[in-house]
Amino acid sequence: MSKSFFIFLFVLIYGSCISFSQNLTSPTPEVSQSVYNDTSPPLSEIDEAPLYPTPWKDGIIPLQSSNAQFQDQYKTDPGLQISDGNNDGGIITQNWDGVSAQGYAPPDPSGDVGPNHYMEMVNVRFQIWDKTGTSLLGPLNLGTIWSGFPGPWSSSLNDGDPIVLYDEAADRWFVAQFSLPNFPSGPFYILVAVSQTPNPTGSWHRYGFTFTHLPDYPKFGIWPDGYYMSANSFASGSLNFNGTYTAVFERSQMLNGNAAQMVSFFNSPSTTWSLLPSDNDGSPPPAGAPNYLGQIHDNARYGGTDGFDIYQFHVDWITPANSTFTGPTFLTTNPFSTVNGIPQLGTGTLLDDLDAMTMNRLNYRNFGSHQSMVVCHTVDAGGSRAGMRWYEFRNTGASWTLYQQGTYAPADGHERWMGSIAMNANGDMCLGYSVSSSTIYPEIRFTGRLNGDPLGTMTITEETIQVGLGAQTGLSRWGDYTQMVVDPSEPDVFWYVNQYQPSNGSFNWRTRIASIDFALVPVELNSFTANAINNDVELNWATSTEVNNQGFEIERALSTTTNIKEWNKIGYVAGFGTTTEIKTYSFTDTKLNNGTYSYRLKQIDFDGSFTYSDEVNVEITTPTVYSLEQNYPNPFNPSTTIRYSIPEDGFVKLAVYNLLGEEVTTLVNGVQQAGVYDVQFNASSLASDVYIYKLEASGFISQKKLVLMK
Repeated sequence: MSKSFFIFLFVLIYGSCISFSQNLTSPTPEVSQSVYNDTSPPLSEIDEAPLYPTPWKDGIIPLQSSNAQFQDQYKTDPGLQISDGNNDGGIITQNWDGVSAQGYAPPDPSGDVGPNHYMEMVNVRFQIWDKTGTSLLGPLNLGTIWSGFPGPWSSSLNDGDPIVLYDEAADRWFVAQFSLPNFPSGPFYILVAVSQTPNPTGSWHRYGFTFTHLPDYPKFGIWPDGYYMSANSFASGSLNFNGTYTAVFERSQMLNGNAAQMVSFFNSPSTTWSLLPSDNDGSPPPAGAPNYLGQIHDNARYGGTDGFDIYQFHVDWITPANSTFTGPTFLTTNPFSTVNGIPQLGTGTLLDDLDAMTMNRLNYRNFGSHQSMVVCHTVDAGGSRAGMRWYEFRNTGASWTLYQQGTYAPADGHERWMGSIAMNANGDMCLGYSVSSSTIYPEIRFTGRLNGDPLGTMTITEETIQVGLGAQTGLSRWGDYTQMVVDPSEPDVFWYVNQYQPSNGSFNWRTRIASIDFALVPVELNSFTANAINNDVELNWATSTEVNNQGFEIERALSTTTNIKEWNKIGYVAGFGTTTEIKTYSFTDTKLNNGTYSYRLKQIDFDGSFTYSDEVNVEITTPTVYSLEQNYPNPFNPSTTIRYSIPEDGFVKLAVYNLLGEEVTTLVNGVQQAGVYDVQFNASSLASDVYIYKLEASGFISQKKLVLMK
């Protein structure tokens, strides 16, 4: 959760002594109906709901130090990656500011994308854009979605911990938050809404479900047979940690706006903490497959060895009492240990690392030949420097196994935490996270890998979505979670939302939304040629795609006997920004002396980053003999080109005559340097006929016929 009392609860949980036992038997399911449900007017027509008072409105309680019994000694991580990837395949194609602070912290940023929209929810606001960053609705208070929704929650509609997901199979939107009108006592509520159509600015089917104890840090996953939820449970009144909730809401009824059931399990505090339900992207899971819930298994908490637990939730909507929650399947992972806070530039305030949490989302995909799930969490990468641990689990039909794992922590002295990971239909992964240290303000970055790359390695070069512009001072709460998702209409494109600081401060955070394309080449150069024309060089190049292309600097170097090239900028040509159309460019370098010249293009993005093209070479030489070439084209109408060469400086005359020997025009009449020359002859004022053109230079005389045919 994101507010002051989450910190309090977080301290409580760290003060508990938890042991782990395998082969958990299924607890008894609790079956209940939604307290109330209705369908809202179009969201775009609802006035913004007021910002109701909350228990944490006046500030946030500082996070106390963790109990030492939960900080185990660092063990060597065989999957530690301390070098950056060298594949520049991840290109940021959209990048805009999301919802900003409204006096609450941290933001709890959650965002998802559909075919035509991007929707973000934070504490305590939401906003909807098209996919180019044009705002369509908001920002508005969260309670606006449930405005006029009658029930015991009506005075507590902005309590937060929001999640938004796009239901790809149904082409609908799902949102949720909790409502705590009686805090710290119950009952407590989870408010859910499902869009009536694919347009999130339209009407929503709204639901309220009741819980005896506080369902904190709720996370959700979309599955064919239900909307699944996990939450940490804190006892009504005392707020002592007393277990976890796992629940499923009746998706088939909610998509139609009907009254819906909830099946929930209350799980032991000695075996569960911060579970994540699997969230299905792309093809559905095999028919009848249970929803899978996972959690990190820290040996400092549960004993034994470090690993990952996978539970199975099977709902039976015909006879809900027959539903089961079983497991876990325990998978041993590389060892991991805790971190002692995240430093920032210019302040002693350490940010929360949340290394006890399995980070949103547990992303599921069915590839037919196998099923995959990916997830991440924060670990100690050595010296209490935070790094991003990530996993891919696979199921080929029998059971889940650990397919690959890694810890991404380039050896640059920076800390990486607060991550989220997703996998697209190609099997590529994108991992987003926060980055900070004593030498930089908190930033937003990403890395990734392509399917088929070496296992356990993030091969995509780390890129920055948003640089840090300030430190968060006097407040340790940061993020609580972020969200990486895949574009359902562009399977190579990922979308990510996270928090940053626009300046030093405590409650002034902003969020940043970015799309990342793994298939797009930044600027794909199709061709680059250089041609000598007399003492000039004509450069021509073409691109097939461009992303954020500010333009090209043209650089030239004269070859020397030492083979050391001294490059100089000789020109600039503006680019076309972002385009998938073929674009052509040209530049002419004039009045060159004899020699061999090399040229290259310096392609510059709008953010100042740049890359160099391959080099092209061309030679400028002095002719050794006088010559006059046949004009081209011939016959012509009305223009043609006459080329000639002179091996030394001197007086040159080039003239055109009729067949009677009368001069009809003079094209050149003066001193020229040695070289090759092209002269354009425009005969638009002459009649069709055969003409003679004659070159005279230093005693050399040559003439040829040309035919004007109109």
